[in-house]
Amino acid sequence: MYVLVSKWARSMMAWPLGIAISKEAPDSIIRVRSEYGNSFLITVGDVVTMNTIRYWRVPDLAFMDLKTRRTIGMGGVETVGFDRVINIVNKPATLSIEVINAVRDAMRDAVNGIHVLIQVDGEEDLLAIPAVLLAPRGSLVLYGLYTGYLIAIPITDEYKLAMLKLFSMMKPANA
Repeated sequence: MYVLVSKWARSMMAWPLGIAISKEAPDSIIRVRSEYGNSFLITVGDVVTMNTIRYWRVPDLAFMDLKTRRTIGMGGVETVGFDRVINIVNKPATLSIEVINAVRDAMRDAVNGIHVLIQVDGEEDLLAIPAVLLAPRGSLVLYGLYTGYLIAIPITDEYKLAMLKLFSMMKPANA
């Protein structure tokens, strides 16, 4: 079973659901590092993940699709620093039960000290939703907005509730 993103929910994803940082890397990463130093760290997106590794550290959990802006292949992406690489398929504008379960399992491993990279065939952006919902409180999720902002979501009850509301706007569909 898949959950499809409604047009309303998709339009909501275009707005930053967290703290928007307008500075380019490395300044944006350095700012986040100075504020959230030792937090359990999750990154969503290739550029954000690579900049985080370059200017801070290997995330505890990362999501990449080996593309930027959905078309430009990243090529030669290093998985150095990750203890485990998981490959999943996530159709555009959807989240499947299998994908959510894979995120849950990866989150459990990451919480136990294993650095996990999830390589996504398809769309990785929406995986920020289950990442926020499943992340331990006090964690930090970073993702890039297509407008060039780095978005930081400190995992609090309020942000979890916001993501739960967004998730509730999605509608079930058959595979």
